[in-house]
Parts: sequence; C-alpha cells; structure tokens
Amino acid sequence: MRGINLGLHRIAAVTQALGSPHEKFAVLHIAGTNGKGSVAAMAEMILRTAGWKTGLYTSPHLEKLEERIRVCGRDISPRRFAAVASQVFEIEEKLFRRRRLDVRLTYFEFLTACAFLQFARERIQIAVVEVGLGGRLDATNVVRPGCCVITGVSLDHQDLLGSSLAQIAWEKAGIIKEGVPVVSGCRAPAAKSVVQAEARCMHAPLLEIDEDYSIRVVAERGPKATIDLITPNRFYQRLPLALAGLHQARNAALAVAGVEQLGAFPVRVADVRRGIAATRWPGRLDVYPARRRTLLEGAHNVEGASALCNHLTRRESGEIHLVFGAVREKDIRGMGRMLFPLARSIHLAPVANSRSANPADIAAQHSRFRRRIRIHDSALSALHAAWEESPRDGLVVVTGSLYLLGELLPLIRADAARKRRRQPPGGEGTHSPGT
Repeated sequence: MRGINLGLHRIAAVTQALGSPHEKFAVLHIAGTNGKGSVAAMAEMILRTAGWKTGLYTSPHLEKLEERIRVCGRDISPRRFAAVASQVFEIEEKLFRRRRLDVRLTYFEFLTACAFLQFARERIQIAVVEVGLGGRLDATNVVRPGCCVITGVSLDHQDLLGSSLAQIAWEKAGIIKEGVPVVSGCRAPAAKSVVQAEARCMHAPLLEIDEDYSIRVVAERGPKATIDLITPNRFYQRLPLALAGLHQARNAALAVAGVEQLGAFPVRVADVRRGIAATRWPGRLDVYPARRRTLLEGAHNVEGASALCNHLTRRESGEIHLVFGAVREKDIRGMGRMLFPLARSIHLAPVANSRSANPADIAAQHSRFRRRIRIHDSALSALHAAWEESPRDGLVVVTGSLYLLGELLPLIRADAARKRRRQPPGGEGTHSPGT
C-alpha cells in the first residue's frame, strides 16, 4: 500500500460504503506536533475509569500493528483484525473497480477504516482518536468530534505540512469543526493566532491552556510529578502523574481539558485522579534495568529532543551513552546539536524503515563529535555496543525514532527480565513504566 497520499475523498468513500461506522460513537480528536499519544492515552484512561466503553486509535505502533486499535485498553486480536481488514479490503476493491477510488487506500487510511469499523462493531461509546499527520487532510478527519485538542505546533514534516509554524498550524487547525469546543496548547504566537482565527471562523469555543488553566508542579518523585490543576470547571488537587517528565504536566492538563469538554461523558474528580495515575504509554522516558540502565524515548523532532535534553540535564548525573537513529526527512542536525553533547559515546544505527537515514550520513553532519561516534549496521549491534561501553552506573539512551524503539524494546525488556530473575530479593529496582 502507498505511503502518504493526503486527502479525505478515499476514506470518505470507503467509510460511507461500510455504513459510516465513524458516526456510531462519540470522538475526542487530538492533533499536534508532539504529545498527541500521551494526551490520548491519559484521556482514554480517564474516560475508561469513569465507566465509559472506550476505543483508542493511535499511531505508529511500537511492536505490533494491533497496538493501534484498542477497546477498553485491549489491543484488537489478530483474528478480529483479520476480519475487519478483510471487510475493508473487499469494499476497497469494489470501489476501485467501479472507479470511485482514484488510487487504493494508503496504509494509514486502511488502518483508520479498520479502527472505525472495529469500534462500531464493539459498540463503544467514545473513541479517542489521534491524528496521524497534520489534521486537515488526515484520514481521521472524517469524524465529527465532541471536542478537538491541538497539543501544540512545532516544525516537523515540513515537506508535507509547510515550512513555517503558521502553515503547519493551519493544517493542524483543520480538525476544528463548526461549533465544536477546541482546546489548544499552542505556545508560539504564530501558531496561536492561526488556531484562534480558525476557531472564530468555525464559531468553535476555544480554551487555551496558557490562558484558561493553571498548572503547578507541587512535588516530584523521581522522574514523575504531582500537579495541582485549576480548570474553568474544577480544582484538581495533587494529581499524581504516572508518565515521566515535567512536560507531562502540560499533557495531563490537555487530556483533562479535552475530557471536560465532552459534556455527554461526565467524569468525577476521582476518575481523573485514578485515570491519570494509571496511564501507561511505553517508549516515552521509559526506563528498564537491563544489562545497563536503559531509557527509551520516542523523541523524533527538535522539540522532542529538547524535552529529552532537559530531562537528562535535570535528572541524570552519570555517563550517558546514546543509541540514535532517525528517518531522512527529520531535522537530524538540530536533534544532534541538542543530544550529542550530552553523550560520552554516540552509537548511530539504521532504523527499520525504508526512509531510514544512513548512519554515515548522520555522522557526516556532526563531524565535531567524530571521536565519540560509532557507526553500526544494525540497531541491535548499536545497543550491545552502548551497553558494553557504558559503566555499571551509566545510562544508555535509545532515541531518534519510534521505529528504532519498536525494534529494540522487546530485546531490552527481555534482558531486563533475565536480570531480575538472576537478582536476589531486594536487588535493583524494577522497570519504571514510563509514558
């Protein structure tokens, strides 16, 4: 299936032929450059804790495709996925033969149709749906949501969304619908003004995290924070965040704000507290006590790298050894400028994607770090070399692409499990479930 072919006409034709499954449940629609997955996971967990039957559609997956489609916290089974995929494929073939589709569905369009069909079959009450890319022309944008959330806007995917913050914000603001409440976490003035203008044009009530909410970190326990959150509706005192990193305070506020705007799906303060505290989202500041303590973070753009850099600067005092890989279209120079100075050794590896950047090309962009750089022909060899080079009290950081994390996570998890089995009671701590 084709990679990226933005537009709504194909997904609209297929969903209509399937009986418009996306109209059979309510939707919380989430767009933004960074934080979409964390916000979606927290929002879904709050709603599920409150007793609502939920669906969660996110991308990309880390280990297996079924992670993208979840009902009440459970991945779709391979058998059920095969059933819905077969039905979508049959409809797609019929429409293509009748020339109602100009080309076949893209990978993401196909999975989006599968997710909507599965949610309708399961008779969920509300789906939390993460935008795949941009917003205006993203396949998920056929939904009519009860609330939209735009987590924030920064430079990413400029080849598809535009070269400026204003252009990218315009694409993301395309999820705003007539009269539907929208919550914005945009900070940059250029992006804020675009979202404000689109909300006015669509007569959509706009709530801005920096204007209408108060977030205060009142305690930190290791890498996790406890916050006080004041919204236009409530005061949430001492919310314990399960997801690591101070940036998750803002993501939690966005999740709570989005859920609050779903008037048909009320939640209690206790539901919010338990939901936020129980959220799991692997691969985001996710630490495993493997052969060496290993942190996985899905930072894949400059803003994400900046958040990771801030976390490492605040939380880590020992040696850092970096395993890094990325896809070609990313700002690899900008990410390396932030992360590479922190590392004693830098292990460059290809990622499991046809768009993978060549490790030698990454090294060429960072010649000032050439003495620290090691080039590897696989992610596994890079990980093992980083483990070997790190001292016992060091930290190995795996980042740059979720594809890299997805390839290495099973190996790191298995190594951590073997280490735990070998340890006597009272040994090193167990895995810290990250974000």
